[in-house]
Amino acid sequence: MTPLQLAQQSLIFACDLGALGRDDTRLSRAARRGTLARVKTGVYLDRPLWDGLRRDDQHRLLAVIAERVAGPGLVFSHQTAAALIGLPVLGRWPDRAHVLRECADGGRSTNLLVRHAIGVAGVPTELRAGLTVTAPVRTVIDLATTLPFDSAVVTTDAALYRDRRTHRFITTIDDVRELLERMAPFRGLRRVLAVLDASTPLSESVGESLCRVILAELGFAAPELQVEIRDAKGFIGFADFTWRHAKVIAEFDGLRKYEDDDLRNGLSASQVVVREKLREDRLRALGYQVVRIIWSHLADPVQLLKLLTDVGLMPVHTTRILRHTGL
Repeated sequence: MTPLQLAQQSLIFACDLGALGRDDTRLSRAARRGTLARVKTGVYLDRPLWDGLRRDDQHRLLAVIAERVAGPGLVFSHQTAAALIGLPVLGRWPDRAHVLRECADGGRSTNLLVRHAIGVAGVPTELRAGLTVTAPVRTVIDLATTLPFDSAVVTTDAALYRDRRTHRFITTIDDVRELLERMAPFRGLRRVLAVLDASTPLSESVGESLCRVILAELGFAAPELQVEIRDAKGFIGFADFTWRHAKVIAEFDGLRKYEDDDLRNGLSASQVVVREKLREDRLRALGYQVVRIIWSHLADPVQLLKLLTDVGLMPVHTTRILRHTGL
């Protein structure tokens, strides 16, 4: 049983105690003591269970609560649909579940639900964990119209991503464009098109997606993505970002390759470090300069600018640098 499944089974609703004639004020007292977490008004969970959930699972739990409180028939959308589908969202997850509603049904947002009055007729949906959600193709469009540009690209990249090993993917850019044609015209269409133009099925992580957006904002030429590099000994690897003209390769160095068992292929974290070092040596022997981009570079793009210019990669759009860095 997953932590989320255990949490779902362990939810305590004050209305259930009241219906049994039991004192539900005990729940609020337990929440004040810290033994229970007050997830939403009248809804509680054992504090260690709540704190042990990942943030995206906490948001998924809100959808379960919403379905129980508001009743069946909800169509979850936006960030909530993304969470239930398994798509990442940059930044904090909302503290309310997002749903679609008909434009004239009279429903309003509450402290549990954000209702988007954009209609549900004709909206493609599917079931995820027993809950009705907007299909990935529609979820991408909804988020592209409401999220900041960088976050929308992160989510869209994840939806388009095609795994090299399994060839699995969630949706395609053609599917998104086909739905856009059926929906057009609508407010936010140009924004969605801009997000699609900036998105790719080749990005393998949130960090890579965000990095690519920042690189464009800094004025760098678009790199080639996931280029297969070989030498006389054979296959070296796929490079995250490659600028062949400058002989520069940039790798986004998140923690997944050190923590993910599938990516480590049975190696320890220290063995992965050695493997990466040997890989870099082979790339440098081919004449490439290799830089590693980490999260702190994305938090302070001036650092990223310096990292790349120090190895001779120069921006091609200087006006973007001035606008983005404030120099």
